[in-house]
Amino acid sequence: MRAEQKRFECAVLFSRKYFSWLLPDNQKTQRTLQRYFPADYEDLLTFSDLNVTQYDILLFAYTCAFLSLLIFFIGSFLTVYILHNFFHSIDVVSLIIIALILVIVPLIVLNLVVRYPKNYVRYIQIHSLGDIPELLSYLVMYLKLVPNLENSMKFAATESTTTLAYDLRKVLWDMEIRVYHGVNDAITHFALRWGRFSEYFKRSLHLLCSAIHEKDEASRIITLDRALDVSLEGTTETMNQFANRLHQPTMILYSIGIMIPLSLVAMLPAAGLIGMKITLLQVFLVYDILLPFFIFLYTRKILLSRPAAFNPTPIPSNHPLLHAINIRHRRMVSVILSLIISVPGIFFLLIPLLFSSCAANEWVTFIGNPEGVNAFFPVTLFIIWGIATAISFYCISVYGPYKRVRDDIRQMEKEFSDALYILGKRISEEKSPEESLTYTAQMMKGTKISEIFAQTNYILTTMHTNFHDALYHNEFGSLHHVYSDRIKALLRLFVEGAIKSQRAMSASLIRVADHLKQLQEVEKRITDALSELISTLQTTMTIFAPLIAGVTLAITMLISRILGSLQQTVSFDALDGLSETFPNVIDPFMTENIRPEYFVLLIGIYLIELVILLTRFTTGINEGDDKATFMFNLGKTLPVSITVFSLTVVFGQFFFSHLVPLV
Repeated sequence: MRAEQKRFECAVLFSRKYFSWLLPDNQKTQRTLQRYFPADYEDLLTFSDLNVTQYDILLFAYTCAFLSLLIFFIGSFLTVYILHNFFHSIDVVSLIIIALILVIVPLIVLNLVVRYPKNYVRYIQIHSLGDIPELLSYLVMYLKLVPNLENSMKFAATESTTTLAYDLRKVLWDMEIRVYHGVNDAITHFALRWGRFSEYFKRSLHLLCSAIHEKDEASRIITLDRALDVSLEGTTETMNQFANRLHQPTMILYSIGIMIPLSLVAMLPAAGLIGMKITLLQVFLVYDILLPFFIFLYTRKILLSRPAAFNPTPIPSNHPLLHAINIRHRRMVSVILSLIISVPGIFFLLIPLLFSSCAANEWVTFIGNPEGVNAFFPVTLFIIWGIATAISFYCISVYGPYKRVRDDIRQMEKEFSDALYILGKRISEEKSPEESLTYTAQMMKGTKISEIFAQTNYILTTMHTNFHDALYHNEFGSLHHVYSDRIKALLRLFVEGAIKSQRAMSASLIRVADHLKQLQEVEKRITDALSELISTLQTTMTIFAPLIAGVTLAITMLISRILGSLQQTVSFDALDGLSETFPNVIDPFMTENIRPEYFVLLIGIYLIELVILLTRFTTGINEGDDKATFMFNLGKTLPVSITVFSLTVVFGQFFFSHLVPLV
């Protein structure tokens, strides 16, 4: 059972035990179930293997909506109470926004939970169909060596650890207990089950079945090659179509998530001129809660429509580099670093509040007045740096080793195809496997795969063992510290070929090398198809978004300074008609709410959230659901983005401050 599936079922049991009173099981509930769940929903539950009913899901959705309403209500009540009693700054617009959140968020949570099985099935499809090239290549390569469909299915199911291989193992088990009438019936059922989601995969499986019945080997090889080509062509085509469909959603994301919100920031100080009073609470609710929530839902919807391609290389949990990672310790260190860096910003923010009675003090005035230290350097940048440092340190220190392990595995697999081709060619020249291994190790000298081949030959020579033990023995096998499932699986074909004949083994190795090269070329074409869009989004979140945010905040400070200067120097009552035109121009909005350091803090938090969401989006498009790559990329991108933002704010504030005397 998958971990996510188990957690969902446990949560459903919890809601059934403690919150069954939210949804009584009666006729009204049955009508509600018919309204929420379409006719094909039961098929989704069957496919997902979730041990829940429609009633359980709706009850859990009601429970989540109720708990979210309760949590947000308590949080909103405390916020309103604190602002009203201690700061006296709560207004009607803020209350309306809070009320909207209390209504909208539970409804969204309810809808997300009800749709969870459908999204979970889609998640399984994305992961499973991304395993098609690997699983199909195992089937094809084994059938080229031994034309036995059942054994090829067992080989693919045993050597692959993917989600699709898990389902193939279930099919093999059902075949053993006579659920299916033979291997052809089993493979047909497997093709029909997954053919609903990938027509190319179904066609490839049918071609595999027909290849077994070919009369001569040449026809069988051609049919098997065609089976693999159909799958790879289908994968490339669907991914290209997805890349072409991404342009409009990306423009919407760029406009609504970046350009429009950041452009509106520059207009906020002037809102007092038309009678609007915008508070920091409103800006916080809109920029730091509602907008990120919308971007999260929108990017999630796009990623769920991503077709399957190649799943990321699995990272083994038993790798030595991963044993030294103490996640709890590094999380604690990141929090401590964040607090240390944030202390100056918190200190400068608290001083005006704690020493308000000492307003005449020169130092307190310099720290608390917007024309003081904040006119040169917004002190809240320290808090933003602290948050960004904590996230970056944690991501790089914890997931950096995962990235290095994956890069090593990918590099070794890239070298492996060349090594297999050399090995196969050498064996075809009537050389012994031992001598061919030595020759290949010399030709590939300087690579990691050459070390494995040299060690294998050394074990064969010194221990007088067979190829299987030299490669796979638990104590001294050369693959004992190799963490690539693909390399281990394909070398088993080498072992089986050595048992059959050297000629068959050499031909098999050359074909395997060709298949690996073909897989790598298809993967590269898919990466190239997405590279332009990915690079644009990465440049946006690294450079353009923080640059726009910094310049906009500098303009905001300039407008606020101008309005503050007008308030101090101009008597509006003396200007006939101006008080009627700008009725609220002397509103406390100008001096109390538009504090540059507070806006820098709120927009900085929004920028951090934006970088997190866009990094997740770009990683999801390029790599799929790969947490290690996402976290590592986030750790690298966030410091650059915050650095650009900080420099733009400081230099922009310095530049625009010299324009005030000219106004």
